[in-house]
Amino acid sequence: MTHSLTLQLPESIYQPLAAEAEAKGRKVEEIALDVLESSTRDRKLSNEEFNRLADELADYVEKHLPPGAKPLSDYAMSREGIYEDHL
Repeated sequence: MTHSLTLQLPESIYQPLAAEAEAKGRKVEEIALDVLESSTRDRKLSNEEFNRLADELADYVEKHLPPGAKPLSDYAMSREGIYEDHL
């Protein structure tokens, strides 16, 4: 069963939803429903949902990296690289 709901959103809330919807080729209503669903969810994410959210986060981070940013080396991400000052 579904229910209908009409909301009056301030511009400061609507604009980010509209921008995200446009970027994803979706309707604002779909993005708003995603936000509402995630705020009422008290269950564990499925693997599909987790992977989708992880991909969205990775895309967001990549989009907002400073120009010329380079990935960390394998050594920098290793235990030895992380704790080299504490050995």
